[in-house]
Order: sequence, then structure tokens, then C-alpha cells
Amino acid sequence: MSKVLYSIYRYTVLGLFLVINIWLFLLSIFSTSKMTTDASEYTYYTGDYVWVHLIVLACIAVLTYILVKKKLFIILNRYLTDNDKAFRKVRNICLIIIGITGAVWVILTQSHAGADQYYVLDAAAGLRSHDYTMFMRDGYIAKYTNQIGLLFIEYIIGFVVGDYNYIFWQLLNVIMIVFTYKMLADLFSIWKLPRLASVLFLVLGILFFPWTLYSVFIYGNIAGLFFAVMAFKYTMLFVGASNTDNSIHISYIAVTGAAMMMSVMVKSNYLIFMIALILYTIAETLRHKNIQIILVTCAIAAGFAIQAVFPKLIIEKISGYNLDNGASSWTWIDMGLHSTTATVYADGWYNSRIASLYERNDYDSKKEAQAAKADIKGYINNYKSDPNAFTSFLSKKIASQWNNPGFQCFWITNVRNSSITQSGFITDILSLKGGIPFMNYLNILQSIILFGSMLYAVYALFFNSAPVSTVLPLTFIGGFIFHIFWEGKCQYTLPYFVLLLPLSIIGFFYMAKVFIDFSKKNIYHCAAGLIVLILVTIIFNHFIIINHDNKSYKEYKDYTIKVESGEITETDN
Repeated sequence: MSKVLYSIYRYTVLGLFLVINIWLFLLSIFSTSKMTTDASEYTYYTGDYVWVHLIVLACIAVLTYILVKKKLFIILNRYLTDNDKAFRKVRNICLIIIGITGAVWVILTQSHAGADQYYVLDAAAGLRSHDYTMFMRDGYIAKYTNQIGLLFIEYIIGFVVGDYNYIFWQLLNVIMIVFTYKMLADLFSIWKLPRLASVLFLVLGILFFPWTLYSVFIYGNIAGLFFAVMAFKYTMLFVGASNTDNSIHISYIAVTGAAMMMSVMVKSNYLIFMIALILYTIAETLRHKNIQIILVTCAIAAGFAIQAVFPKLIIEKISGYNLDNGASSWTWIDMGLHSTTATVYADGWYNSRIASLYERNDYDSKKEAQAAKADIKGYINNYKSDPNAFTSFLSKKIASQWNNPGFQCFWITNVRNSSITQSGFITDILSLKGGIPFMNYLNILQSIILFGSMLYAVYALFFNSAPVSTVLPLTFIGGFIFHIFWEGKCQYTLPYFVLLLPLSIIGFFYMAKVFIDFSKKNIYHCAAGLIVLILVTIIFNHFIIINHDNKSYKEYKDYTIKVESGEITETDN
């Protein structure tokens, strides 16, 4: 029975992961979502150059084949395996490059926190200075009680680093980004994959720079992923150790529980990572018939309970205000399901009318939830009566969140003030014209990453020849489904995309393995897979691909570039 249940779990996870990967890969090569550089966050859905993507992928496949036949991969991997010092040196150089990139970006931009980032820092400063305005009935923290965990951390550390110390928090982000990549690289060793694959993953981390540029974003996203990946790593270490020597490694359990607690504390959206990790531990318990693994689940649950209770109690004690439920979660689902006709945001993104439901219902969470549910019921009835409207909404929302190759990495700096007069080099990068080459580069790189992770899903599902851990695919599935319903934003989906980087490298690694023993059977498999992909593409291109904004985006681009160059002013038509 345990084998049957684990097989159902495994095939369900990998099957869904493959479907989602195909969806996003086809989106990536057929279209691109491009967002305005201003605070409106309006998204244009434009066509892409399919053949450019396919030619690049074909070149990668040919190059991989040549390197395999010349046994260069084998030689390099043998060198890294036999020379531990050389491996560590190469790995550390890659991590240093990522760290330098993040630190340089922080120093050259010196971006201020804004919007919610700023409000949480401001609340922490108020807590230390005995200004409890934000904790009153109509205050920011009283409404957004999900920020209490991040507020608590910033309050404690603020006694040492001071208030509004943006540079400290941003450089701390850089450190956590570096160690996030380090821990993801460590997973290759746990999965018993070649050291060369681990190094190539770090190279990909250098090339895919959006997460590194998010170092300026002080909102718990980076810390949340750092702690979540730590929990993943130590869970896998525990699973491997407990199945090898049948002993209980308390340190692994403690680190996992504490790390997952911190992840959810700094950013409540990382509950998805926590749920995925719990499901993974249950599945591993069934797979190995080892009840000890459930101890990890218990530690995660205990950590969640601690972070849900103690920070709130302490903040209430200090401020003297009772923090109830705050704004209802139904409001974020309400925003996540609404379609927009305005020239701001995208379908399922922020909506000021919906966001104010809490205030308009006299700060009553129950009344607010009822109003939000009424809106949601209206959306569902509309989508039932008009399936095309639902298809349009779903296509636009997913494309706006997942098919923006930069994931708002320049935008988050572009719309914030700076402590300095930024150099022409930085302002050029942040401009629409200066950012186009970077977006074109990331557009191709995004397709490469998605293609690699799609290969991973294929080999894991049909050939049972991928790492046994399904926690990364499971987490990605959770994020994809969750953000269909929740308030949309690229910055919410980027942490999940980062999880695809190691899976993508593993996918290309297995492609190289196929090339080593290439046979007629492999040709038949590739041909069958290609035929299926072509059929899916035809259907997908008819219903899902959104690329009708080419003309309007060109008009916006031409106008904005003229404004940036000073040819016209924003008041000119």
C-alpha cells in the first residue's frame, strides 16, 4: 500500500510539473510580457521570435552532443571529483561573483524602500520610539497582520543597526542570496550528481541575475527563500542519514524546524514551501517505510505554531494594542480573480477598490470577507457563463506573472528614490531603452531554463532517472496554482522560478547522458516527444498564447524613449 501511495504521489507531482513546464516554455518562445517602467505596472502581451529561441536551443543541443562525444564533460567532472581543492575554488569563485554583483548593485543604486517595504520598517521604528500609530485600529499593521513576523525581526535587529538602514538590509540580502545558491548547489551532492553539474548550476545562477538584483528589495522575499532552502537541504540530509544508519539526527530536525519557522515568519507566502516540505516528508515516510522521517514534520509544525503566536504576543505587549485578524485573506483572492480594463496593472494584480474593502467595511474582517466573497462569486458566475472570458483572464494572468523575463528586477529599483544621484550608467540600465538588451537576453535565457526543467520532468516521469527528491517540483506546482488565485505580481513568482535553475541543469545533464549512449530507441523517444509537443503547441497557440499588443507596445516604447531622451515632455501628445 505504501508503494502504491508513493507512486500515485510521484506520478501526480511529476505529471503536473511537466504540464506546467510545457505551458510556460511555450509561452516563453511564442510571446513575451513586457511591463511599463513606471508605477502603473501595466503589462503588454507581445509576440516573440520563435525561431530565435529554437535555434539557440538547437545550438545548445548540438554543442552538448559535441562536448559529450569529445568526452570533455567526463574529463572536467573527473578533474573536479579528484581535486577537491579545485572544486571548492571554482565553486567559491562563482559564489563570490554572485556576491559582488549583488553588492555592487546595492552600492551603485542605493535604493530606498518603498510602499509595504517602507511601512514595515516604519512600524519597527515606531515601536522602538513608542509611536504606536500603525498598531491602532486603522493602522497599517492592524490591517496587515501578516507582516508581524517581518516587523518583529526588523524591530529586534533595529536596536543594533538603527532605523531605515537600507544599506544594511540590502547587503544582508546579498549574503543570503549567496548562501541560497550555495545550499542549492549542495543539493547536487545529496542527490549524488556529478560535481560538474553543481558548478554549472552556479554559473547559471550568475547568468540569471534577476534574483541577485532583488538584493535591494527589503520585504522578506530573499530571507524567506534562504530559510526555506535551508529547511529543504537539512530535511534531505535527515532523510538520507536516517535511512543509512537508522539513527535520529536531532541537529538536522532542529535546523529544519527553525529554518522553516523563520521562512514563514518573514514572508507568509512561504507557507507554500512549508506545505510542500510536509507533503514531501510524508511521501518519503511511505517510500522508505521509516516512521522517523515524520519527526521532521513535527518539527516544522512546531516551528509554525511558535511563529504564529509569540511574535504577535510580544508586539501586542509592547504596543498595548490587540491585533486581531486584520484584513481578510479573501480580499487577496478577490484581487487575484478580477480582470482589469484600466491601463494599470494586469488581470489579477492589485486593485485599489478591492484593497480598500477592509476600511469600507468599518475594519470588520467578517464583513470584508463577505464583500470579497460576493465579488468572487460574481467572477465565477461570469466565467461560467463565458468560458472565453475565463480563458482570456487565465492566459493573461499567468503570462503577466511568469512570462516577464526580468521579473520586475529593474522596475523595483526604477520606481524608488535613491540616497544618491545615480550615475548615467545606472539610469541608462533602468531606462526602457537601456533595459531592452538585458530583457532580450533574459528572454532567451528564460526559455533555456524552462527547456532544461522540462527535460528534467520528462526523464523523471518516463525514465525514472532523476533525483528521488520531488520537493522542488512540488513547491513549484504549489506556487503556480496558488498565484492563479492570489493577487498577482512577478516578484511573488520569482522565488519559485529560482527553484527551476537546479532542475534545469539536471535536465541538461540527462540530455547529455542520452547522447553518450545514443541509439535508435532514443531517436524514437525524441521523435514521439517532438510530435506530442507539436500537437500541444497547436492547441496551446490557439487558446492560450497572448501576443496581441505588438502595436500598442511599440507606440508606448517609442513615446517613452523620446521622453527619456528629452525629445518630448510627458505632457506632449
